[in-house]
Amino acid sequence: MSSNMDSSHDTHYEQNRTGSSSAINVADSNAAEEGDTRNEADTVSPLLPEIKPSADLGLDLSDIFGSGSSTGNNAELEKVQKRASNVQKLAMENEKLKAELKAMSDRLEAAERRREELSQKKQMIREPPSD
Repeated sequence: MSSNMDSSHDTHYEQNRTGSSSAINVADSNAAEEGDTRNEADTVSPLLPEIKPSADLGLDLSDIFGSGSSTGNNAELEKVQKRASNVQKLAMENEKLKAELKAMSDRLEAAERRREELSQKKQMIREPPSD
């Protein structure tokens, strides 16, 4: 048993010293000599616990920052929540302003088209088409 330990130690040392993969091959051949019982033990894997699909995987900011028992954590948590609230308000205001801008642009384009149509009608009245 100790001879196997010594040879694996020597192969590990040889691999570190030379950087060659031949030491790995020697270790593999030594492992093959130990018998089939070791190979069977390596192939059997333990069963993992089954994860229930109803488990709540959601996180809250208080979970991330800890229990919030200290004053510093509470202040930092409040600061982060206030920033998140401000960002949310700004995003909503931004969407509202984008909608207003689009509506104004649409009205402006419609007014320009209407003015162009009226201009063409006036020109048609002044200069009747020649037949």
